[in-house]
Amino acid sequence: MLSQYFAGSIAKLMLASCHLEDALLAELSCSPSARVAFFMDRAKLEISDSARLLENSINALDQLANRMKEIEYADTSRSTVSDYERLGSELVQNRLIPFNPQSWEMVSKVRHEESFFGICELFRERFQDIIATIHEIEVMFDLAKEYAERGNLVAAIDENGLPFRPSFFRLLTKLTETLVMFTHSSAMSTEMYYREEGYRSLLSEQRASIAV
Repeated sequence: MLSQYFAGSIAKLMLASCHLEDALLAELSCSPSARVAFFMDRAKLEISDSARLLENSINALDQLANRMKEIEYADTSRSTVSDYERLGSELVQNRLIPFNPQSWEMVSKVRHEESFFGICELFRERFQDIIATIHEIEVMFDLAKEYAERGNLVAAIDENGLPFRPSFFRLLTKLTETLVMFTHSSAMSTEMYYREEGYRSLLSEQRASIAV
């Protein structure tokens, strides 16, 4: 569920950005202000849903951490990796993860020193930070509707009188950084699991086959 919630949050944010562009294009084509406001409302709804799905992601992380505590989970899979830097390089070389040494180093350090519990807390904090940024943008939508009613929404954004673009850039940066870290953590956990269970490595070049 965690991956589903996070992916849904990203999709909702992209839809919010699309509807904001729809509002700008509507004003440029001299559409009635009510149509511009319609797209702004849609954008605000999507970005609010994005925050809601991130909150669901946090709840899923908390439930996972609590369950691991209940069963006294021991992260034995960490012992399968002795050189995190080498594993990261090999995954990058095989185009299985994006190249971002800072992200890989952070995830590796947390996993090695704090086990999977630390990973849960890491993403909990990242999601909370993104949610806070989304709430800041939500406030601007109310101001944007006032500009739209006067027919100068485009000017307000293009001239940065209404700082939508800096806020969206900041939000997208936090989101994409977190997505890279999530990809790194997922690949790391998957490879650890495969090694611990004796399954074929992610780095294996063997072709998939059907067992008969």
